[in-house]
Amino acid sequence: MKKTVALLLLAALCLCFLPGCASLDTTGLLEAAPGLIERAAALNEIYYGAGIPYDEGGTPIGNYYPADRDYLRAQGFSTIDELKEKTETVFSADYCQAIYSSTLSGFAAEGSGYIYARYSSSQPKDEDLRDENETILVSSTAENKLAHILSIDYDYSSLHLGEGGRDYATVLLSVTTQLAADEDHPAGPYTVTEEMAIKFVYENGWRIDSATY
Repeated sequence: MKKTVALLLLAALCLCFLPGCASLDTTGLLEAAPGLIERAAALNEIYYGAGIPYDEGGTPIGNYYPADRDYLRAQGFSTIDELKEKTETVFSADYCQAIYSSTLSGFAAEGSGYIYARYSSSQPKDEDLRDENETILVSSTAENKLAHILSIDYDYSSLHLGEGGRDYATVLLSVTTQLAADEDHPAGPYTVTEEMAIKFVYENGWRIDSATY
């Protein structure tokens, strides 16, 4: 019996040293993480925060208005496809799809009817019919889901590696968030400092695979 147990333990140890069990190589991750987190913060604001400002004087299509072109120019994109390209240099493929499904597609929400896409193209879905006049349409009724977060500060000096796996790595850092008054803090804004764990994967470069707020 003891011999059988010993053999099983030896087999388990051998399996852990197979290539498939090795942790993901984290070379360059700590150097890349700050820039990716900063870019993620800007994209979080676009998708879930105050969002892309729109031209209230523009011709609306239902509840949608043309995006502010000066803002788009400053951000370096002018169409939904270009916004996606920018997003995909920061977030993983899976996380991008989660973002797109919640902000670029309409969906039925239990208890609250149909939720319309926050952003849409001003031209047909068929890309062959789009031209240089294409822009982004912005829903005037979209919710600012990050309105309770007044500011967020990432302490990159505290950045260090956390647990990892065969296809992911985790970075930990101290984050200070100023939050709006709520039921537990009715007197006014308050600040919370805590350690945040951010998951990364390697997909043609390091990409964030979790929320950063």
